[in-house]
Amino acid sequence: MDVIRWYIEVFLFLLAGGVISYGLISALGMWIMARPRTLAIRLLSVCLILLCSAIAHEAMLLGGGYDRFPQFRFLPVYMTLAVGPMFFHYVKARLYPGFRLRRKDIKHFLPAIGQISAYLTMWLQRTSFQDDLWNGFYRYYLHPLENLFFVITGLAYLFFAHRFIKHEIGVRKKDEGLLIALRLKRTTKVIALFLVVYAAYLVDDTVRRLLLLRAQTDMTWLSYVSFAALLGMLVWLSLFAWLSEFWWPRRHKLNMDRLRHYFRD
Repeated sequence: MDVIRWYIEVFLFLLAGGVISYGLISALGMWIMARPRTLAIRLLSVCLILLCSAIAHEAMLLGGGYDRFPQFRFLPVYMTLAVGPMFFHYVKARLYPGFRLRRKDIKHFLPAIGQISAYLTMWLQRTSFQDDLWNGFYRYYLHPLENLFFVITGLAYLFFAHRFIKHEIGVRKKDEGLLIALRLKRTTKVIALFLVVYAAYLVDDTVRRLLLLRAQTDMTWLSYVSFAALLGMLVWLSLFAWLSEFWWPRRHKLNMDRLRHYFRD
């Protein structure tokens, strides 16, 4: 059994490296190649980079990488609480080409600003204090709470995005804008499904913490599933980014039979 677990962990971490590379290439490729470089493209690129940093952090945490490289434990690049708001505003920018971020939209990113500020504060502390924090409060309380808020805020913003999409499907005629809304609807549902599966890690970690009185420090079967869901989320969103920004816009006139198929669904 230990040998099987070892092979699974090696496979997952190699896969994570490939998925992170794919996500970063997708984000940078859209940022550089897209013409015009719209607000929607910039928001989606940042969302992909945030997911890449989340996967890298979880892989280092569960794989013991931070035990070998403790100087990276609180590196302030982990902003999972910005993923939900970033995708929500991407959907709005994609549906409404005239949409612009305004000063009042900063309120959506306040939790993420607090998250990055906390990491920056911990990263600047003495090494001895970081060790105590890492082996106590962070693993037992802070990181599980981060994951909980990531799932809650992510699902909440996906719900709000889905409401905007449904409204646009109801008012759009059979044009390119309707296909954009339908594709966004499918992607929003898939990401929500991956996020629900990822929540399995929360169940696993909470049970181990409360019943076994120790934090999540190694991979379990639920951890494998939830980590794979996080990888799937990034792969799907990266693929959607390439298709929606480069492939689908170059297609010719609308396929009306396809639209009727969507309506039957």
